[in-house]
Amino acid sequence: MWFTETPWPPFCICSIIAALFFAQWYMHRRPRELYIAIGCMAVGGLVILVERLIVTESERVQNNVYALARAFEAGDGAACAEFFSQHDAKERDMVRGVAGTVKIVGHIRITDMTVQMSSAESRATATFRASATVSYQGRDAHGATRWELTWQHEANEWKIVRIRRLRFIGDGEMDWMAPQE
Repeated sequence: MWFTETPWPPFCICSIIAALFFAQWYMHRRPRELYIAIGCMAVGGLVILVERLIVTESERVQNNVYALARAFEAGDGAACAEFFSQHDAKERDMVRGVAGTVKIVGHIRITDMTVQMSSAESRATATFRASATVSYQGRDAHGATRWELTWQHEANEWKIVRIRRLRFIGDGEMDWMAPQE
């Protein structure tokens, strides 16, 4: 259902209807219009509450991207590796090593995230930009990157099965550790 991703369109509709009935009440002072306006605002609030309670699969993938970023900024290579599929030892080892050698100063900022779900919702592709100040071999530099993570539903959890570093602007793939363009 579309309102489980964002509650704002139905909330705005309820707010507009409530405003119309409130205007009617203000002009005619009939309690019925005031009750309808209050009811519409209550329904709008209920829509927001229900949306917060329903966590969709794409929201789970988004939450995992943020959790992976927090683990990486903490330098916890073992926690980062847990986000990867057991079948992908190469990338698990790579992220474990990188998280242990690169120090993030402050927080990783995640922006422009989109999650595309497969038709069966067993695979998801998250594309996003990540930026942070990075300390590596005694030097600090601000880095801005773009990533594509392919997730697969394994044993009731979302696990990364493919990771690609994309060019920050334009199309194409880059090496994980390549310098910024």
